Amino acid sequence: MPVYHRPENYQPARPASSRPKAPLWRKLLSFVGVPVLFFALTSGVLYLAAAPTVGPYVGLAKYMFSKQEESQPANLYEELANSIENATSVPFSQLVYPSKGDQYGQITIEGTSVDAPLYYGDSTRELNRGVATYADSVGAGIPGENMTVLLAGHNNTFFNGLQDVQEGSLIHIDTHYGSYVYRVTEMKLADYQDTTTYDFTRTDENLILYTCYPFDAFGFTPERYFVYAEYVSGPMIDKSK
Repeated sequence: MPVYHRPENYQPARPASSRPKAPLWRKLLSFVGVPVLFFALTSGVLYLAAAPTVGPYVGLAKYMFSKQEESQPANLYEELANSIENATSVPFSQLVYPSKGDQYGQITIEGTSVDAPLYYGDSTRELNRGVATYADSVGAGIPGENMTVLLAGHNNTFFNGLQDVQEGSLIHIDTHYGSYVYRVTEMKLADYQDTTTYDFTRTDENLILYTCYPFDAFGFTPERYFVYAEYVSGPMIDKSK
């Protein structure tokens, strides 16, 4: 009978219970780290997808519920509304011209739910607080300047009521220097890049309102809903005085 000889380097196999165990930190990393990483990646994707939709509401909530430690824009409408008597004109030297971020009026439209504060400037800050006034062109101004007044508002908040506007509807804008009335002449849809929807070369008092369309849409939309109105009454700003 042949005799079996073990190799010189032979080592008996260890039982499973005696094999080296993985360090505890590796187990914790696989148990905790992988789910955390998955959660972080998923949250990031969801945030990027939802940011355009919830952005206006988040901004509005921050404004309403957070303590604003930075310097606040002026509320000219409340501070100076009674300082100038009703007149056919307002001397420019007596006018406190609004700075960006200032509330200088209130806008309402008959037959609609539109009743919102009016701000100077059209950044996200103003749009989250109310109706914004375009202020980045020499051809756009505030009511009474004998030029185009271009106002914007979110379709799902302050300008949602534009869908109820009719030709002939009256728009009331009360400012800290006088009250204005405009009459709606036209409504139309246009692409957001269509620059023919406004004319900053006009030298007559006219009003344009616009918002995103459809009215029940959230986030970015390529269409804009425009409302055009003619001047009816209100004091003109006399820049020669």
